[in-house]
Amino acid sequence: MFGKKNRKPQIVETEEFPVETETKPKIETWIGSNANIVGDISFTGGFSVDGSIEGNLHSEDPESTLILGETGHIIGDAHAANIYANGRIDGNVTATKKVELHPKARINGDLHYNLLEMAVGAGVNGKLMHQELNKAVDVAVESANSVEKSKDKK
Repeated sequence: MFGKKNRKPQIVETEEFPVETETKPKIETWIGSNANIVGDISFTGGFSVDGSIEGNLHSEDPESTLILGETGHIIGDAHAANIYANGRIDGNVTATKKVELHPKARINGDLHYNLLEMAVGAGVNGKLMHQELNKAVDVAVESANSVEKSKDKK
């Protein structure tokens, strides 16, 4: 009566409510733990770092994913659509979609994000800035500046 029962969750798929499944990113580039790279890197797709990089990592790919392993260390800025970190980043981080900070993640710089998931133990030494909020503030500042300029012309 009170024992454990092996029940599988039921998944109902209908045309009205399609089931969304999160797929694992395909890793196309991997920097191993014994690698040390100096220089900026531009990438697309999935990029995994277990070594150290002294330079900026940048991707304009709207589906790009940067995975920083526990032994990974980036000295520079990181920009990608999705960022999953469990290592150290000494620089500013920008994720246009999602940031996941795992327990051993350390970021020494500002973190710009749209969606943030942060585990107990992760640390950020910098500002946390939500992307949508930043856009609204920028628009408000621009409109205030244009009003001031139009007043000055009169």
